[in-house]
Amino acid sequence: MSERVAIIRNRSAGRGKSDLVDRVAEKLRRGGQHVRMLETEFAGHAAELSGRIAATREADVIVAAGGDGTIREVAEGAYGHKVPVGVIPAGSANVLARELGYMRGGSISARHIANALLSRDLVDLYPFEIKRGGRIQLGLCWLGVGFDAAVLKNVSPSLKGRIGRASFVPAIIQALFEDSSLPPVHWSGAKEESGDCGWALFANIRRYAGPFTVTRKTDFDQPGLSCLLNTRKGAWARTVDQFAIGFGAYDRRCKAWLLDDQSVVVGGERVPVQVDGDFLGFGESEITPAHRPISFRAYVKGR
Repeated sequence: MSERVAIIRNRSAGRGKSDLVDRVAEKLRRGGQHVRMLETEFAGHAAELSGRIAATREADVIVAAGGDGTIREVAEGAYGHKVPVGVIPAGSANVLARELGYMRGGSISARHIANALLSRDLVDLYPFEIKRGGRIQLGLCWLGVGFDAAVLKNVSPSLKGRIGRASFVPAIIQALFEDSSLPPVHWSGAKEESGDCGWALFANIRRYAGPFTVTRKTDFDQPGLSCLLNTRKGAWARTVDQFAIGFGAYDRRCKAWLLDDQSVVVGGERVPVQVDGDFLGFGESEITPAHRPISFRAYVKGR
């Protein structure tokens, strides 16, 4: 039986991925699906489009064609409605797409992506809520407070558009040298504890920055986040952190626990914050695991 597929495409995500989106859409049409393509025009537009489509049941599945930030926006709009979300990995790192099996062996194939969407296999992903300045938004992958948010703040959008992931190299170098001057990251609330750290990462999935494993304490289909609080500061500490992430040993460098049914307030006035690879700004954030999942189309055998 054919389905109505709404593809929400962020053309500014990734580099040279527009042809991939078109090829997946064509394969879906050949598979008997009724495909409708919508383009995002500004930040937050994907959430608006997805929310309208999900509320009016204009589609049987809403597909996010972009990076992790685009997927988050589409999922945020669909949250609370019984419309599943699919993925076309058209971003730079495509971390969640890897987690959901859309990139078999780390490669991107239009045929494999279309087959995953056509399979109609579903998995539940438990998101988390972020409260900032009275506004609540959804997160899927991670909330980073400190170093990685500073990296995203430093990334040049024009350079990223030209050279893709390579644009992160100068941004990382700048953040390394600035790390010792960042104010401490204050956190409080979990288990009635509080303290300061140099970098805080709240991970909802295992992967980070592409194929790397940042934690084994949680998974996307389980409620709760892995709280990774690193007390060390400075360029050398952050450099060692990157190696630890690369070797899957970052859990052991941090004060780590599972946040399941409580909230944590983290950050400070001059402390940068990012969610799912998007720089949010500065200030405090309250993070709370959600216990109502979002249904995602996934390549289950690829997990």
